[in-house]
Amino acid sequence: MATLKFKLGAVMRIRKLILGYYAVLFVAFGVLGLVMPSLVSTLIHYDINSPGATMEFMATYGGLFLGVGGFMLYCIKSNVQTGLVCVLFAMGAMLICRVIGFGFHGGADYIQYIYLAGELLTVVLVGFMLVQATPPVTPDPAVS
Repeated sequence: MATLKFKLGAVMRIRKLILGYYAVLFVAFGVLGLVMPSLVSTLIHYDINSPGATMEFMATYGGLFLGVGGFMLYCIKSNVQTGLVCVLFAMGAMLICRVIGFGFHGGADYIQYIYLAGELLTVVLVGFMLVQATPPVTPDPAVS
């Protein structure tokens, strides 16, 4: 029974670590999108040439990433499973939309391929973690 609790504890720590990594990644990208939109847009080869485009970029890359990253941070304490589902949906949606964009528009550069690889790796890793059955922890009668 002690080894089962140890294994469950190790699995939970790994899940929290992975969720924390993505939460920090999303928050950092959101802060950069909000505070330095022209730098981030240049990095990803995205032209923002008008105040309205800059504002939209700040809202999307700043606000959306900050909000999702903040939710992931919240889930570290309240519900790791839900946080990992959030990572899976967010990264999976980006992956699907990026692939659709490749199909319709082509012209991908190395940055797009780096994102594609990261999104695919994330979907596989987090998807694998979520389908792994975590046995329920039963109370030890000797401890009561």
